[in-house]
Amino acid sequence: MRRFLQSTVVLCAGVLGIATASVKNEQDVAKHQKKSDLRETILRKFLQAHKCPDEAYTGMFLAEADTHGLDWRLLPSIAILESGGGQTSKGNNIFGWANGKKHFTSIGESIHHVASAMAHARPYSGKDLNGKIKAYNQFPDYRIQLLALMHQLAPSVAVAAD
Repeated sequence: MRRFLQSTVVLCAGVLGIATASVKNEQDVAKHQKKSDLRETILRKFLQAHKCPDEAYTGMFLAEADTHGLDWRLLPSIAILESGGGQTSKGNNIFGWANGKKHFTSIGESIHHVASAMAHARPYSGKDLNGKIKAYNQFPDYRIQLLALMHQLAPSVAVAAD
């Protein structure tokens, strides 16, 4: 009987431990989703305020930034500065990539291409945000304007959960 009680106590403790770990994991997932949702809400309002046709790609901007380890504010800000967020783009090139001469099959392709290049291509790889911006456009005023747009979108990379 004593062994049975000890086994039951150990079994219950194990089940409670698993349940606690499961609840903790669900809370972590929920916290991450809330952060992503908050960034998406902020970005969508920002793009709407700038009357950007690329607003429909809000989720893709965030997903590509996260996938490639980029500041989530960078790509939308470049798109606004280069083409008014798609208002004046040609060939789905909302970033003015390759001096505006590159044509993409879709805006989604352009977002993916530029995000990947900003993370892995030789001029950008291993550089911090300022280095990436300088490699993208060497004019000092460009960096100032881009950083101002990024700050307008959100004062920092981190977004408070509340």
